[in-house]
Amino acid sequence: MSSVGARPATAHVDLGQGPAVLLLHGTAPGTTAAANFDHLVPALAQHHRVVAPDLWGFGASGKPAGLAYGPELWVEQAFALLYALGIGDAVVLGNSMGARVALTMALRRPGLVRGLVLFSARLHPSRSQAQDLIRAYHPDRAAMAELLRECFATDPAAVTPEQVDQRYRDSAAPGAHEALQSLFAGLPAAGPGPSGDDLRALSVPALVVAGREDRVVPFGDSVELAGLLPDADLHVFAGTGHWFLLERAATVTPLILDLLARAARPRELQD
Repeated sequence: MSSVGARPATAHVDLGQGPAVLLLHGTAPGTTAAANFDHLVPALAQHHRVVAPDLWGFGASGKPAGLAYGPELWVEQAFALLYALGIGDAVVLGNSMGARVALTMALRRPGLVRGLVLFSARLHPSRSQAQDLIRAYHPDRAAMAELLRECFATDPAAVTPEQVDQRYRDSAAPGAHEALQSLFAGLPAAGPGPSGDDLRALSVPALVVAGREDRVVPFGDSVELAGLLPDADLHVFAGTGHWFLLERAATVTPLILDLLARAARPRELQD
């Protein structure tokens, strides 16, 4: 994993050659680019340049005190990383909070974002028992095991000790918990995200995916989002929730590759 300095350091994976794909992970405790995307990168990197950063406050990236951790900060980080790597345009894939970052990037720099892949995207503020568990988390291995089983995995028995250990270690890294608390404190001020009018103006090809049993982000937000975006395909998976990216990887990966192929066409030839 490489690191780009400028503000806090950004640790990132940069693999493959071809059109660029930027992967932006979610922001649950202990989340990293590797935790969200390691199983996707090999397939995507066969014909694309895949860049997967740890967002500031997570993983091996910087976690300094005093930053206002949230979507605006991560938009800045993502643009700075692409610039530092000499990438002029990319398809941006965002998972959960990463989807909000991806949407904001497309609205700010439509010429830079060639396409969008949006997983478990939230459109409206909401609270649930799963979200309350996430907000109440304090670094502890048993608490992490409960979090993964109760909030993310469709089958609690499928959560492995290795997943629990890695997520716990990352959540307990110096500065990680403080960054997460900064995010939660700042979310009300960050506002609800893009408006319907903003989303209707996004003409890039998009793939919107959700799990029907998602306990963290209501799948209805993804249905609404796909209806607002002019060129979006929607896939809602029954029998899976927030972790459909892991639990349905064999089905999700071809959908992503189809979107990448569509985004690579000249705009006048896109369906």
